[in-house]
Amino acid sequence: MDFKALFRNVGIVTIGVMLSRILGFGREMVIANRFGASAAKDAFDIGSYLPITFSTLLVAGVFSAVFIPLFTKYIYNNKKDQLQEIISILINQFTLLMIVVLVVFYIFAPALIRIQAPFFDAYRFDKAVMVFRTSLPSIFFLGIAAMATGVLNSMKMFGVPTLGGILFNALTMTFIFFFAPTMGIKSAALALVIGSAGQLFIQYIWIIKHRLGYKFTFKLYHPSISEVYVLILPVVLGSGINYLAPFIERFFGSSLPEGMISSLTYSFKVSQFPIGIFALAVSSVVFPLLSENVICADRKALEKNLRWAVQFVLFIIVPATFALIAIPFPIVRLLFERGEFTPEATVMTTNALRIYALALIPWSITAVLVRTFYSNRDTRTPVFVALVTIVVLFVVDIFLVRAYQYQGLAAGSVIAAYVNVIILWVIIRNRYQCIRLSSLARTFFSTVLASLIMCALLIVSCSYLEKTLNLSLVVNQILQVGLLMMLGLLTYGCIIWILDRKELREVMGR
Repeated sequence: MDFKALFRNVGIVTIGVMLSRILGFGREMVIANRFGASAAKDAFDIGSYLPITFSTLLVAGVFSAVFIPLFTKYIYNNKKDQLQEIISILINQFTLLMIVVLVVFYIFAPALIRIQAPFFDAYRFDKAVMVFRTSLPSIFFLGIAAMATGVLNSMKMFGVPTLGGILFNALTMTFIFFFAPTMGIKSAALALVIGSAGQLFIQYIWIIKHRLGYKFTFKLYHPSISEVYVLILPVVLGSGINYLAPFIERFFGSSLPEGMISSLTYSFKVSQFPIGIFALAVSSVVFPLLSENVICADRKALEKNLRWAVQFVLFIIVPATFALIAIPFPIVRLLFERGEFTPEATVMTTNALRIYALALIPWSITAVLVRTFYSNRDTRTPVFVALVTIVVLFVVDIFLVRAYQYQGLAAGSVIAAYVNVIILWVIIRNRYQCIRLSSLARTFFSTVLASLIMCALLIVSCSYLEKTLNLSLVVNQILQVGLLMMLGLLTYGCIIWILDRKELREVMGR
C-alpha cells in the first residue's frame, strides 16, 4: 500500500486548502469589520445559507458520492471519449434543472426566508430576501465547479480544485472590501456570485486541457448516468438531512437576541478550519482510491486505506480540538475584533467556539466514514443515520436553547455529531468487518495524552501573555497567537513522536 503517495497527495490538498481557508478567514474578517454581529450580518447569514447549501447539497454531495465512482471507472478503463460525452450530458441536465430551480427560488424567496427565520423583524427579513435573490446565480456556478472537481479528483488531480477555492475567497474578500461601504450587505451577496464564477473558470481550464470539456450536444440521456440515478435520491436526502442541522440552529436562534446567530456562524466557521484543511483533504484523496478498491474487489486494501485515513485524522484533529478549547479567546479576538465587531461579540463567539471544538473529532471521522459507504455504492445507510441524528439534534435543541440560548444550540450540534459517528462506525464494523477500534486504540490514547499536556501548557502560557502584553495592539495579538501556536505544535509534536513514533511514521509512508 503506497501510503507515501497518499500522504503526498494529502499534503498538496492541505497546502491548497490552507491558503484557501486563510483567504476565507480574510473574507470573514472583512465582513466582521464592515458589519460586525449586526442585524445586516444576521440577514446575510440567513439569506446566503440556502444558495450555498443547495449547491453543496445537490451537486457537491451528489458528485462526490455518486459520480466520482462512475468517473473513476471510465478513467481506470481509459475511456475518456465516453467520459467526455457523459460530462456534456450532465451539464445539459444540470442547466435545465437550474433554470427551473432558480426561477422557483426567486419567486418564493420571501416564503423560504420566513421558514428559515420565522422570528425575524421586518428589517432583517427584507435584507435576507434581497441577499437570497442576489446570490442565486452562485448555485449554478458552484454546481458546475463541483462537477469539475469530481472529474479532476477522479484523475488523481487534487491540487487544481484547491485553486478554485483560493480564487473564490480572494475574489469575494476583495469585492466586499471595496464595495461594502457603498453597497452595504448586498456587496457580500454579489461577491458570492463573482467568486463562484471564478472558482468554475480556473478548474474548467484544466478540464479543457485534458480534453474533457463540454462538447455541444442535444442529448439528455446516457445509460451509465441512468444506472446511478437510483443512488442519487438517497444521497440528496442524506446530505439534505445533514444540512438541516445549521437550519435548525438558525430556526431556534432567530428567537434569540440580535447578534447571537452571527456569533454562532463565526464560531462554527472557525471550528471548521482544521476540518476543512485536514479531514476533508484526507477524505477527498482517499475516496477515489476506495472506489478503485471496490472496483478491484480488494477488501484488504479497502480496510488498510480506511484505517490510514482515520489515523491521519486523529493525529491532526485531536490536538486541534484541545487547542481550540484552550485558547479560543485570543484567536477570535485576533480574527474578528475590530470595526463593528465588539468585545461583547468576541465573548459570545468564544463561548460558542469552545463548545463547537468538542465536535471536531466526530465531524472529521464522519467525513471519512461516509466515503466507505459511497465507494460501495451504498447511499441509503448514511440517509438513515443522518435522519436519526437530526431527530436527536432537534429534540436536544428544544431543551438546551431555553436554558443556555446560543451555547445550548452549539452543544446540541456536539451531541448529534457523536451520535452520528458512533452509529456509522458500528454499521461499518458489522457490515464490512473492518476498522476495529483496537487497531486505533494506541493512536487515540497517545494523541489524547499529548494533547492534554499541550492544552495545559497553552492555558498557562495564554494567561501569562494576557498579563504581560499590551493586547490592545493588533501586532501583539498576532504575536500572542503566533507564540501559542508554535508552542502547541512543538509540545504536541515532541510528545507524540515519543509516544507513537511507529504509527506516525506509517501514516507518513516512511
